Amino acid sequence: MVGSIFLFDEETNEGEILGVDKKRYYFHIGEWLSPCYINIGQRVSYQLVDNEARNILIENKFTTEYIIHLKIDLSLAV
Repeated sequence: MVGSIFLFDEETNEGEILGVDKKRYYFHIGEWLSPCYINIGQRVSYQLVDNEARNILIENKFTTEYIIHLKIDLSLAV
């Protein structure tokens, strides 16, 4: 999944990610796999396990997620 860091508390080492589905997912710093510091608003990719964010990585700035919906009219096929 993809989202962004919504909040992070340095004292508890806990935070939340706001997913592209507009839901917030709890995480602990132990799931942070990137070598960079955690910044609010930072785009990340992660896996959901028991409704918590796991295996969190900073999303490559050149990677974009697209969802494409296609409607094909087969009545035009000959």
